[in-house]
Amino acid sequence: MMCGQKCKNKVDMWTSKLGKQYRKDEVDFDAAKADLDVIRNLRENKRCADCGTQGTVWSSVNLGCGSFHRALGTHISKPKGCTGTYLW
Repeated sequence: MMCGQKCKNKVDMWTSKLGKQYRKDEVDFDAAKADLDVIRNLRENKRCADCGTQGTVWSSVNLGCGSFHRALGTHISKPKGCTGTYLW
């Protein structure tokens, strides 16, 4: 069975947790995770700038401290993990 021109033009897409779409062939998760690990391991990023918690892996994209704001509920805060396992 042949699918014709429609199948040839099909591009696999990845949708981030915030709803933005990216072409899967343009997303390099390994490189993004490596870059994120470098940023997370900087001395000034060892503590949360908002609450002082050490070793947090969360960030709130709309309010600041993700570890604290995770408990508020997603209707108030948008906490996202900073481990590089998915795109924001």
